[in-house]
Amino acid sequence: MNSKEQKLAPDAVRLAAAKETYLRLKQEVSSWQEERGPVWIGTILQAAAPPYYSLPDLPEEAVLELWQRLNLAGDGIEVSPETLRQLWREFRQGGSIPETTLLSRLYLALSGIVQVARDSLAPDFGQEDQSAGTCPVCGEEGGMALLVPPVGRRYLHCGICGHERPVRATGCVLCGSEDPRHQTYLETPEYPGVAVAVCRDCGGHFKEFDLRRLVVEDIMWEDIRTLPLNYAADKWLAEEKKERMV
Repeated sequence: MNSKEQKLAPDAVRLAAAKETYLRLKQEVSSWQEERGPVWIGTILQAAAPPYYSLPDLPEEAVLELWQRLNLAGDGIEVSPETLRQLWREFRQGGSIPETTLLSRLYLALSGIVQVARDSLAPDFGQEDQSAGTCPVCGEEGGMALLVPPVGRRYLHCGICGHERPVRATGCVLCGSEDPRHQTYLETPEYPGVAVAVCRDCGGHFKEFDLRRLVVEDIMWEDIRTLPLNYAADKWLAEEKKERMV
């Protein structure tokens, strides 16, 4: 093994460990959906207009149940039910959860519950391309842009509920800006077929996966696997902001 391979080895080990944990938690969500989804589906209320299943409106007890189950599956540590309930209520009111692991598992729990609801939902969302906006199913902003074969039509994949809707071929999916001079795509040979679009108008960034070049079995894992692109985008935007201030 050469020095470069030795340097990269720890990163490969961490990535493999992260994938193992992700797959274990994903399987736990699937098991909960099969076992407990039918029990909770009647308590998940559908709104009359989008978003049909807003995250803060999901049944608290279902959220706490799956969230705790993921904590136990992740590291075998049961968090105090009172602590989880308090964190959930703060989250619903727009507060933050400082512990990254707990937050990521909460989003996995919310994703699993919304997916149960989404599978029972059958409205006609239409096929008109949009520039941006929140997910009509769960109300979350942003997501990942997918360029779908054969011609590369662009869809926005919601990172929470998995709903996909067509969006315009160009422009920022976060703010709707279509000025190409204000958007830059960052790419690296390390991740072929994946780019991060950074928008000067809103200061945000999102990933775009070209499925004509890339075979993806699990888009959420691809998002995790390519996290270094997020860090590169944050750095690029910070440097861009400094240059504008000079």
